[in-house]
This record gives sequence, C-alpha cells and structure tokens, in this order.
Amino acid sequence: MSLNSARYVLTQSLVSLKRNFWLSAASILTVMISLTIVGYSVFFLVNTSNIAETFESQVEIAVFLNDHLETSQINDLKSQIQKLEGVATVAVTTKDQAIIEFQESMGSDSLLEDLGGVNPFPDKITITTTDARLVEEITSQVSGLTGVEKVRYGQGFVEKLIVFTQWLRWVGIGVVAAFACASFLLIVLNIKTNVNSREKEIQIMRLVGASKSFVRWPFIIEGIVIGMVGAILAVALVGATYTWLLQYIISTLSFLPVVSSQQFIINVLLLMILGGVAMGFLASAFSVRKFLNL
Repeated sequence: MSLNSARYVLTQSLVSLKRNFWLSAASILTVMISLTIVGYSVFFLVNTSNIAETFESQVEIAVFLNDHLETSQINDLKSQIQKLEGVATVAVTTKDQAIIEFQESMGSDSLLEDLGGVNPFPDKITITTTDARLVEEITSQVSGLTGVEKVRYGQGFVEKLIVFTQWLRWVGIGVVAAFACASFLLIVLNIKTNVNSREKEIQIMRLVGASKSFVRWPFIIEGIVIGMVGAILAVALVGATYTWLLQYIISTLSFLPVVSSQQFIINVLLLMILGGVAMGFLASAFSVRKFLNL
C-alpha cells in the first residue's frame, strides 16, 4: 500500500468514526465495559490464587520427639528430614525453648517452678513443605524415623483446605475465561452491527473495483481505534478502583494477602490495552469478511 493510499485509508477511518459517531460510541462503550469486567476478573483470579497459596504455605507439620534424645541425635533427625523431597524448611524447638515461649505467652516467669521443676514439653521439629498436597506423604515418611514419638499436621483440616484452595483457583480461571469469551462476542456483535449499517457503502466500493485490502483496512483501523479508546477508558476505571480498594484493604484489613505489586498492576493494565486493540482488530476483520466476496 502506497503512502497516499495509507493516508487516504487513515483519513476515511477517522471520517467514518465521526460520521457514525453514535455507533462508534456504542462500540467503545461495549469494549470498555467488556474489558473492565475482564480486568476485574483477572485481579480476582490473581488474588484468590494468592490467598490460596498463603493458606497452603501456613500448613505445618509438628514432629514431637522422644524424651532424652541427645542434641546430636536431634540434629541428625533434622538432617534426615531436610533431605526428604518436598520439604521447604525445618526448625527445631527444644523443650527448654518451648517452655520459655509458653511462659512469655502466659505472662508468667514461674511456670516451671509451679510445675515442680518438671518440663512437660517435648523437643519438637516444625516442617513446612513446598506443596501442601505433600503434607500427608511427608508425615508418613517422618513418622517412621527413629526418635520420633508422634507427628501432627491438622489431619482432616489440611485435606479440606487443599480442596478449597483448588476450588478457588478453578473458580477464578473459569470467571476470567467466561468473561473474556463473552466480552469478545459482545465486541464482535457490536462492531458487526456498525459494519452492517454500511453494507451499501462497501458494496459500491467493491462494484467500482476497489481491492479487498482497500475496503478492509479502513474498517480494521476503525476497529483498532475503537478497541484502543475503549481499553484506555477501562484501564482508567479498573486502575483507579483497584488502587482505591487496595489502599482500603491495606489500611483496614491488613491480614488479607492481596496482590499489591505496582509492576504487576501495570502489566495487567497494559495487557488490557493490547487486548482491546487485538479485539478491535479481530472483530473488524471478522465482521467485514463476508462483504469482500461480492
């Protein structure tokens, strides 16, 4: 396409946008609403996944040791556990440390004396795993080690937690996929209505010998502009509301593990703009295709 042709196509696209202002405005609004829903869905997915990971990372295995184990034996047990596949961290809490921590939590300095000098706490090893689904398997392996009296990891609760977190992830993915497909269909239908309203114009251009690309490109550029403007409006809305919501949660519900990375937020908003442009391009190309076979 020559420079003059390119200028003509661009000019015609802008003229068409102005001439069909209300249809273009409706298309832009459709893109904005669709991408806003998709944007919120993406943030919902990421935050539910982050909450799930946070819950799973807090699952611990408590390994209570036999009495009268030597320090070298405890360290040897720790080394054996560290070598197990799926183990993330291993921490030892001796019985002396345990009673001191318990006394501090109770606000008492004489608990050991009240117990007649007998420390009822056992030595303990606390394990975290790389994946909550490995907890039961690791518990089984640790239970068979010499020097281990019993192992606890919240049997019953952990299994339900894993099911719940998996459900959270699948719901998030399903929401994003459903809204993304619905958004694309809405944009295609809206732009297709715009193109269909100019059917006679396209037919005349084809009958007088205009090439397919000459007919196609004004509509594609128009679709790209509509997609970009709608996406920018959606980005402004989603960015502002998510930032406000983020600040509110951090100040009032700080215990919630929400995603607050500025780089991640910027990346999502940029992808929304690219998605709007891509949707506008594909919707226009798809909508005008049937008229090019005249």
